Amino acid sequence: MKIVVLAGGLSTERDVSINSGTQVCLALRKKGHKAVLLDIFLGYGEEGEDLEGFFDGSENPCGLSDKIEAIDPDIEHVKALRSPDVHGLFGTNVIRICQMADIVYMGLHGADGENGKVQAAFDLFGIKYTGSGYLGSALAMDKGMAKKIFQSAGIPTPKGFTIKASDKAMEKAGDKVERAFGFPCVVKPCCGGSSVGVSISGNRKEYEKALEQAFQYETEVVVEEYINGRELSVGVIDGKALPIIEIIPK
Repeated sequence: MKIVVLAGGLSTERDVSINSGTQVCLALRKKGHKAVLLDIFLGYGEEGEDLEGFFDGSENPCGLSDKIEAIDPDIEHVKALRSPDVHGLFGTNVIRICQMADIVYMGLHGADGENGKVQAAFDLFGIKYTGSGYLGSALAMDKGMAKKIFQSAGIPTPKGFTIKASDKAMEKAGDKVERAFGFPCVVKPCCGGSSVGVSISGNRKEYEKALEQAFQYETEVVVEEYINGRELSVGVIDGKALPIIEIIPK
C-alpha cells in the first residue's frame, strides 16, 4: 500500500510527532508498504511539481529530524522555513500527496492534528485516514468538554473545572480548589497533550505558578483533583481490545 505518515505541524508536540511518525514509517516499510513521512506544515517540493514516483523513494523524503529536544520546538523558526506564498496549515503538495496515497496514517500530535480540523478537511477531499473522525476528535481533544460528557454518562472522572485566562474569578481560584477537592491538584492546558504544560500543585503558591505556565500554551485550562495511581492504556480496534500498556515514568 501507498501510505503517508503525516507528522510535524506547528504544535508544541512537533518533535514528539516526528519521532513517533519516523518509527511508524520505518515499521511500515519493513512490512513491505510504500510509506513516506510527510510534514503537514512544510509539505514537499514546489507547487505543480511532478510527484510521480514519490512513494518509491526514501522513507524520509522530507529530511525530518526524529530528535526530541528537552525544550519546546522553535515554532517561529519552523514557520520561517516555509515559503511566504503558502498559507494555512497544509504545506505545499500535502493534499495532493495524501490523495495519491491509499491511506494516511495520522501521526500528528497536539491541537492541529487531534482536534478534528485535519480530519474534517480530509473528509471533504475524500482522503482516507486512520483514527477517529472529526467529531470524536474534537470532543476528545477538549478536556473540559470530554469531562462534561463523561459526567453526563456516569463515567468516573476526577473532580475538576475549567478556567479561562479572561476569567476575573481566577484570582480567587485557589479558594475554589480548596472548596471542590483541595490540594494537591493537577493543572493542564485544555487542549494540549504529551503532558506539555501540565503541573501538579501542592499548595496555593504552586497553583498560581502552574496556572501561569498553563496559560502560556492556551487561554483555557483544566484543574482537577490529583489521583495517585498507575497509568494504563488499552487500544480498541474494530471492537477488539488490544493488550494493556502501562506507562511508567523513569
